[in-house]
Amino acid sequence: MNPIYLQTLSFHDIYGNTDECILAGAEMAADLGIAGIDIEDRLLKSYEPAYLRELAHQIEGLGVRIGYCGLIVPFNDPVSSIPGEIDRLKELINAMPHLGVDSIRVPGNGVVDGQSLEFTFDTVRAKFQTICDYAAEAGMTIYLHNHNHGSTPSTGEQVLRMLGEVDSPALSYVLDTGQFQGSPGAGGFGGNGAQPELYESIEMCAPKASMVRSKFYFAAAGDEQWLDYSRIVRTLKNADFTGPISIVYEPRGDILSKDALPAAVRYLTELFNE
Repeated sequence: MNPIYLQTLSFHDIYGNTDECILAGAEMAADLGIAGIDIEDRLLKSYEPAYLRELAHQIEGLGVRIGYCGLIVPFNDPVSSIPGEIDRLKELINAMPHLGVDSIRVPGNGVVDGQSLEFTFDTVRAKFQTICDYAAEAGMTIYLHNHNHGSTPSTGEQVLRMLGEVDSPALSYVLDTGQFQGSPGAGGFGGNGAQPELYESIEMCAPKASMVRSKFYFAAAGDEQWLDYSRIVRTLKNADFTGPISIVYEPRGDILSKDALPAAVRYLTELFNE
């Protein structure tokens, strides 16, 4: 079975954007007997070394580990925000060794304010080249993250092109099952489920994935209704994917994260064991 991690931002419904999410996730991961947690930069109180080392000590004491740290990106801002984003990322790269983290997840940027898709894509590509050059010097991995909400890369074709055009040993790829174009959850609507283009992008990108962000919405009680995980898991198995899976919960109903995440772990474990 692939190692499973909990994305601690999933506890936002209970704890807001605080490091209580991180501790709650670590405790749940330990209780469930899974590999560990993933975190987001917005959940950290500071990058002060003593604080980060103490946080790492608490998590390690529970017998779990931190996989990656995600960087928040303002998708509604024009690409003129990228230099500030790069500065924040460099600070994050410098801070992460105090947490024992060696990989950072970074999405693209929004196609907004009259920017063309091609112009935005080229600017995002340059962003990743700059980021990866810095990360390589620090011995860090950068996970390219497909993301919708009007951003790029958000299709299988765009992801493969970006991976092919950024030249760096630091670059890797995390496949987000709920953030390709065609996902019913990426824009906060359910409708009749995911569109075929979502699954086409997953099939296209699965062979390139080093990690999977497995998105759950649980709009109602029971198994996940918006994404066909039987199909997604078959695709991952066919691609011989053996990397870590990070479970991310974005509620679209009234099921709390403390109940949804254990259900998601059980559900995925059963599907991968079939």
